[in-house]
Amino acid sequence: MICILTKWWHAEGRREEAVTALEELVLQVKKYEPDTSMYCLHTSIVDGSKPPPPANEVIFLGAWKDRKAFDDHRTGPVFTKWLADNLELFVQNDGRLYVSAEFADRFAGFVRSEAIGS
Repeated sequence: MICILTKWWHAEGRREEAVTALEELVLQVKKYEPDTSMYCLHTSIVDGSKPPPPANEVIFLGAWKDRKAFDDHRTGPVFTKWLADNLELFVQNDGRLYVSAEFADRFAGFVRSEAIGS
């Protein structure tokens, strides 16, 4: 299994549109990408965070069967179409999505079934 933590930033004044678009992305990934084991998106909570994150930060926690499954997600039809349709909602660098990404190898932990949600 390969895991990734990524951060994106929605464009100023576009939070609601970005969240709605991301919720649709989650549904599409769940439906069409069976090798995606976990795909959880979060908006930042500034109050109480150390150091406080930017208010427009979006945090992804994802897990895939292997690196190939991740690459298939990143270059596949669900994500590439979604990104083409929604890129303007997010901070960009030279016309490309501005993102920080950190791969991780999970060595311990769990997700309780009640935390999984729909």
